[in-house]
Amino acid sequence: MAPMVDLQKKVYLSILKKELPKLLALSSGASSTQSLQNIVMQLRKTCSHPYLFPGIEPEPYEEGEHLVEASGKLIILDQVLRKLHTSGHRVLLFAQMTHTLDILQDYLELRRYSYERLDGSIRAQERFAAIRSFSQQSVKDDQNSGPNQNGAFVFMISARAGGVGLNLVAADTVIFFEQDWNPQVDKQALQRAHRIGQMSHVLSINLVTARTVEEVIMRRAQRKMLLSQNVIGDGSTEKGDESEVVETGDFRSIIYGLQMFDPTEINAKSGESKLSEVNAVVEKIIAMRHELGKDERKFEIDPANVTDTGELIVEGSSTSVAFDPGFDESSYLSWVEKFKDASQASIKQNELLGPRRALEPEDRHLSIENAKKKAEEKKLLKWESLGYNSSSVKEPILPIDRDISSDSGSLHFVYGDCTQPSKVCPSENTIIFSCIDNSGKWGHGGMFNALAKLSADIPAAYERAAKFGDLHLGDLHLIKIDGCTADHEHEQNVRDDHTEWVALAVVQSYNPRRKAPRSNISLPDLEHCLSKASYSAAQNSASIHMPRVGYQDGSDRSEWYTVERLLRKYAAIFGIKIFVYYYRRQS
Repeated sequence: MAPMVDLQKKVYLSILKKELPKLLALSSGASSTQSLQNIVMQLRKTCSHPYLFPGIEPEPYEEGEHLVEASGKLIILDQVLRKLHTSGHRVLLFAQMTHTLDILQDYLELRRYSYERLDGSIRAQERFAAIRSFSQQSVKDDQNSGPNQNGAFVFMISARAGGVGLNLVAADTVIFFEQDWNPQVDKQALQRAHRIGQMSHVLSINLVTARTVEEVIMRRAQRKMLLSQNVIGDGSTEKGDESEVVETGDFRSIIYGLQMFDPTEINAKSGESKLSEVNAVVEKIIAMRHELGKDERKFEIDPANVTDTGELIVEGSSTSVAFDPGFDESSYLSWVEKFKDASQASIKQNELLGPRRALEPEDRHLSIENAKKKAEEKKLLKWESLGYNSSSVKEPILPIDRDISSDSGSLHFVYGDCTQPSKVCPSENTIIFSCIDNSGKWGHGGMFNALAKLSADIPAAYERAAKFGDLHLGDLHLIKIDGCTADHEHEQNVRDDHTEWVALAVVQSYNPRRKAPRSNISLPDLEHCLSKASYSAAQNSASIHMPRVGYQDGSDRSEWYTVERLLRKYAAIFGIKIFVYYYRRQS
């Protein structure tokens, strides 16, 4: 059982307040199945993670610990995965919603855990590749290489897309971040690790938010599973009943079960769950693997169940499920009245504190802009304290009176090496334009070697920008060449009264998990960088020199034609000369 953090409680309470008329109308039968389903779904999203709702996450959004601290289940998952990763286990992580997988993926990126992902949007070829990658030799078998070196540590799976037909015995731990309405679906998902060839005991962990709609659903699932076992035995099938249809009576029972939630806990400042209690839960979960042995026993661990000595009470599963939300209408109505009184008391308290005006769209936009400005100022102060000066070019100011159809700017095609612009324009300031990715790792060969030969400051500035988080798609880093180059012939061609710069345009993303880690050139980002380079060239009375971008062996020229139009556009807007080089390779 996972506790709710303060943010979850506030969102959960706000949903109940908003849907209070529908909750009151339930006893009279006025509420429809669709309205009940919507209420339950919103509450389930709150139990998983509040960021599933738009506008909850902080603005401007930045990755950080707030992602973990916003969900009680994610706090426990964080501690569990840390223990499992250290001891060399492999994990299957199931969720019901793909948006939940997105949040879990952000978390895994934050913790730098290797992972694979499978959901309904994954193509068959990528699906098989992910399964092969995860099914490599277990990390436990290679202690010398350390944890998680021979395959992905976590396999994130959408229960509906990957809960049937897979063999993933490389994992020995299965974690359900969210539950399905049908307990057979989760049971089938568990069988992905319980297959022929599994040599380890499989530990299954079901994360449920205590005293919420999730616990009500879990109790009903337990009763359904027990009834199935009593009537038809184990009932373990590969296909099972995967019907997503939930009867109206089920929804009514789930709504009646909302009485487990105490609305007065919100007004009382309970605070976050103590980290020591969470650690105790995690230690007990990990210990279960060795205590269970070959038995298929089930245990329930709740941080709220603590003895006087501080020890957790572990409850085993019984042959009958005592909890039954049922159709206890009288206790439900009593809970609704209690909740209504608590809501009114909260409203009166807010009135005493003073009215709060809802932000208008203009005010909200101004608030977001102020937050971005403060974050930018904080970042600049940090860079200044560490001695880092950004070489990124600011947003260009487009000339108002410039005629785009004028002949003041020009585009030229020449043969030669664009890293030696002094041979073409010996008496001008020049900017060498080159495309790079956002990996922060300087490449080898081609333009990389040619630029590094010009000055060691170029790759150093690029890697330093990545170190300080100053490397984003659409950024243009302008680096001045001081003349201390390794190419003596180039030094002779550069006069002291003229200056050269190198403009590094970040127009490709890099992801080592992709088959082709480096993406194609992003044309919107390229246009953004060209506008910045052209503006810088106009400010410094310089010309731009660049290789032919977007021309792939003449097989697909459509991209190059787009780039050519952009070059002509910005050459005309800023009244500059742009030189595109055809490089003659030595035969």
